[in-house]
Order: sequence, then structure tokens, then C-alpha cells
Amino acid sequence: MNDRPMNRLDDQSRRLIAGAVAEIDPVQMAISRKLTAAQRFEQGVSMIRLAEQVGAFRLRLRKPELSEQEALRLIRSG
Repeated sequence: MNDRPMNRLDDQSRRLIAGAVAEIDPVQMAISRKLTAAQRFEQGVSMIRLAEQVGAFRLRLRKPELSEQEALRLIRSG
């Protein structure tokens, strides 16, 4: 399968992945390796909550009539 658009997509994906990996902080990785599974889970949940809060905040900037709970519900529902 030598379809050029697919090859370009693959090259683009490789560049994106390489860029993301280059941004990984080795010190942070060492800290993360020492966490228990429960601590890593809590860290993930914390990141999700933060992303939801940021999304709700930005949504409320565009639609100030929404309550915080309504905005969170909309963000969580996609």
C-alpha cells in the first residue's frame, strides 16, 4: 500500500510523536515511576478534573448564562 497521503499521514504522526516524546521531562518520569498505582490513578483523575474545570470556565466565558454545574455537565457530555 504505497498511497502517498497515507505515507504523509504516517510521517506526520511520527513527527508528532517524536515531538511529544522530546518534551518528556526525565526528572518527572523518575518521580512518576516511584508512585503507586493508586497515586498514578489519582494523578490522572486530577488532570481530568482540571481539564473539565478549564473547559467549563471557557464555556461560561462564551455563555455566561450557564451555571458552573451546567457548564461541567456539557463539557463532560462532549
